[in-house]
Amino acid sequence: MHIFFDVDHTIIDNDDGLRPGVRDVFRHLREAGHSIYLWSGLGSRWEIVHAHGLEGWVLGCFDKPLYHYEAMLGPLGIPVRPDFVVDDHPHLVHAFGGCHVAPYRTANPADTEMARVLHEVERAEALRRRQGI
Repeated sequence: MHIFFDVDHTIIDNDDGLRPGVRDVFRHLREAGHSIYLWSGLGSRWEIVHAHGLEGWVLGCFDKPLYHYEAMLGPLGIPVRPDFVVDDHPHLVHAFGGCHVAPYRTANPADTEMARVLHEVERAEALRRRQGI
């Protein structure tokens, strides 16, 4: 699947600290054959990828569509349609399917949202297999 993660308050906090579990989830998803992309309303966020050593897992970074989500994929240069979206805002999750997460604003080592994301991706993948997608 093509999995798109929002950046701010989804995988990083207000101080650009990485949410607990992100590296493990990215590693697991890539090992399972999924493609991982980041997008943000603030633009492509390669600086976050480089700052946290995520280069081996993230295939691309893009501007996130903020309206007319499907129609804006092409104009924003997004080469694939998201199969699964992870975001702290529900709009794109509703548009494409995925997992809405609690906002991650401050460092919290007890945060377990990424474990839930992995479970939801696995559940969505199993459903796709049953449907022959």
